[in-house]
Formats: sequence, C-alpha cells, structure tokens
Amino acid sequence: MIIYAMSDIHGQERAFEEALSLVDLADPEVMLVLCGDYIDHGWEHPEWFDRIRRLQEMHPGQVVVLKGNHEDAYLESFAGTLSRETRRWLRDLPLFYETERHIFVHAGIEEDAGDLWRVACEDWFFHSKIPASFGPFFKDIIAGHVGTYRFCGENRVYWDGEAHFYLDGSTETSGVVPVLKYDSATNRYTTFTPETTSDGTTTWTEDIVHAGRPTEESF
Repeated sequence: MIIYAMSDIHGQERAFEEALSLVDLADPEVMLVLCGDYIDHGWEHPEWFDRIRRLQEMHPGQVVVLKGNHEDAYLESFAGTLSRETRRWLRDLPLFYETERHIFVHAGIEEDAGDLWRVACEDWFFHSKIPASFGPFFKDIIAGHVGTYRFCGENRVYWDGEAHFYLDGSTETSGVVPVLKYDSATNRYTTFTPETTSDGTTTWTEDIVHAGRPTEESF
C-alpha cells in the first residue's frame, strides 16, 4: 500500500491539481489522505468543497478527507451557502484517520495520554491544537495546521527525526502543496520537489524524507 498525504490547500486550486497529479488513484493500492483546511486563502466559493467531495466519491475507500479548523469555522458562519448534501458531508468529516502505524490529523492529538489519546482529546483539539508537538510517540503522526517554515525555514514536508511529519507549506504564499508519500513495502517516506522548466511546465523530483527498512504489509 502507498499512502499520500496533503494538508492546508487553502483554496489554491492550481497548486492542488499539480500535487494531485502525483497520486495515481487508478491504482487500487494507492490511498490519499487530505488533512484539512481546504478553504480560506484563495478560491473560497462553496463549490470548492464539492470538488473535494467528488474526488472522494470517484475513488471510494481510497480518498480520506479530514476536517480542519477552517472547515469547522466555515460551518459555524457560512453553512447556509452549501447544499444540504455538502453541508452534511462537511459536518460528518472525521477528525483523524488511523492505521496500524500512523495517525493522520489536521493539528495533532493529546500525546501525553499515550494510547488513550482518542478519548483524551476534545473535538476541537484535533483540528486546532497549538503548539505543534515533537519527539517520539508510538505511532507516526502526520499533520498540518502550522506552517513548516517555522520549524525549518522552508515551505516543505518537515520530519522532526522522531515521530512527527508536518505538511503545511503555506500554500497561499508558496504556491505549492507539499506531498508526503509512505510506501508500506519499504517503510519509507518520501516527498516531491517541484521545478519549473523554461517552457513553464512543472517537473517533480522524489526525495527521501525518512528511509525505513522493509516491513510486512500492515494495512
């Protein structure tokens, strides 16, 4: 299984479509996890939610859509701009997605609670936790919410060297949606660096974030 993860698209349609071109959802062994905050810094029409929802419907069981703090705020203030179907879909978005190895979430979890983190977290904590956490945990945590330039001075996937991978590339200013790729056959995490050619097209170079060792399929 290969899992791709993105977060904090913030309405940047072109950047999202470029990142999405890296994900081959025609392959049933590929999954995509979107970690929240799809609106607010760009294309903010409610149709943007329909775009994300249609992507999920086109690939049932392969696209996971999580709720971020911006989705929660949109529901509080602008739910009336959405169709009944989209409003229901948005309200029902999960706050996290878990595998045997990973926790995908918008902001984070209550790590001090250990394996009781699911019951220790109030709903708001999953999508609005501040500050970001670092260090070891018994599962790898993949999150967005806080721009990675604050950690490493660059708008790219950031790994803390332990159990945390952060994805928020400040897309509204950088124009790029960072993509994290996990391959369960090798236990390896990679990301992609965009380069613009002289004719204006974008090419991508795959770079290792964390080189794991071979492991059995776990999900």
